[in-house]
Amino acid sequence: MYCQKCGKEVMANAQFCSSCGAPASNVSQVQETGDPVLELKPVFVPLVTMLSVLPIQLFLTVWGAGFFGGIGMAAVKALELNLPPWFTFVFFGCLFFFGVPLFVYVVKKKSYAKTIHRFFTAKLDYYEGFFTIEEKTISYKNITEVNLRKGIFQRQYGLGTIFLSTPATGYSRGRSRSGIAIADIENPDEVYQHVKNLVGKFS
Repeated sequence: MYCQKCGKEVMANAQFCSSCGAPASNVSQVQETGDPVLELKPVFVPLVTMLSVLPIQLFLTVWGAGFFGGIGMAAVKALELNLPPWFTFVFFGCLFFFGVPLFVYVVKKKSYAKTIHRFFTAKLDYYEGFFTIEEKTISYKNITEVNLRKGIFQRQYGLGTIFLSTPATGYSRGRSRSGIAIADIENPDEVYQHVKNLVGKFS
């Protein structure tokens, strides 16, 4: 059984949801057996990752070179080291310019390797994360909106991202502020229609 308010699994004899405290009247009698009808894993494309992080990479490069470069230059003078005055600025600029995309590359690759979304007839199970692991079950009754977005870099590789909104998601300027993002999936148009059909049966 699953709570209609938050989507968490609830014990058969429970009077309240252990996650959100909703009464038993909000618990749906949904039983899932067998294999998932759809299973999705993100596709890791290094170039897409590098291009998507480029704006923050350039910002942190300038910020890191200025902030840490200034501190480093003061330390060089205090220690009377025989280094040119521009050395620390260039050093920290290069450190951030190459370090930021490398860090994002490693984290995203390992995170994608552990991410999986399993769609059953009435619920979605997903497992994702690297540093922070998140597991969750959501009943389709709690999904209020299904959106597909294909970024300019994703389109070059036939990828897209499906967003699933729930009542707890919240909105800002007409767009969901959070929710479940099934990122970088292949055949996004086909998958989007499939997910819409699954969720639509419960709307």
